[in-house]
Amino acid sequence: MHETRLRMARTFQHIRTIFGEFVLLLLAMTLLSVVAAFHIFDGVGQAALNRALGFAVVVPILSAVPYAIYFVVRLTGLMQHNDGLQRAATTDRLTGVLNRPGFDTIIRRHMAALGDHQYAGLMLLIIDADHFKRINDRLGHPTGDKALKAIAGALKRSMRGSDAVGRLGGEEFAISFPCTSLEQGKAVAERLRLSIGKLSVSDGKQSARLSVSIGGAFYTTPQLFDRVYGAADVNLYHSKRTGRNRTTITSVAAHGRRYLQADRQQENQQAARLTALPAR
Repeated sequence: MHETRLRMARTFQHIRTIFGEFVLLLLAMTLLSVVAAFHIFDGVGQAALNRALGFAVVVPILSAVPYAIYFVVRLTGLMQHNDGLQRAATTDRLTGVLNRPGFDTIIRRHMAALGDHQYAGLMLLIIDADHFKRINDRLGHPTGDKALKAIAGALKRSMRGSDAVGRLGGEEFAISFPCTSLEQGKAVAERLRLSIGKLSVSDGKQSARLSVSIGGAFYTTPQLFDRVYGAADVNLYHSKRTGRNRTTITSVAAHGRRYLQADRQQENQQAARLTALPAR
């Protein structure tokens, strides 16, 4: 977070620099116009008036060209810089997938689209690397990082660009994607599990086969994120408790509008109480 704030501060510094350069360019163009006027308006009469009218029309048009080029070049660079900041703020640096804030943003967009009936249903998958501590202890943390990168790469390659693939923390990943049925979501989860099961990592001397346990929740009506995540997390725990390297997916029962509003009020009250707590 501190690093992101520093980047944003540098962005504002770039804006100030652009403004200063624009002022200097404006002063230079004004000085050039004044110098040109002394050379053009060196007489009186109709001819001088015609020259003055021509000068008044042509100079602003010609002056607009460097201004336009300047702004296009500078603002394009600034937009690219801001895009880079946005990616940095929402991307996990190790694996290249979304981080927790980035994933939260996309899944809430998915939920809003579900409420607008753009999707028939949504699936949330929580994916946990099996025996990850054992890999770190036996092969070292650099190899553990390789394992996380390999899993993230397999997940990202297997999903569409509009799907949300994120790392929630540690060895836990999450995916949110639209699907039409519970069976379709199960098929996607199983395909992911099998593709990761083909991967392995090595420290140059020893190797380890990778596998993941998956818990999922399918829902067709707007839900609170905590409720959907809780259901998927319970299913993940079941997958790990019953042997790992397997998937457990269930549907989240539809909540009526009245219950959903009550849940949101309770969530807002809890957030307000947390905000009121003194800083530690």
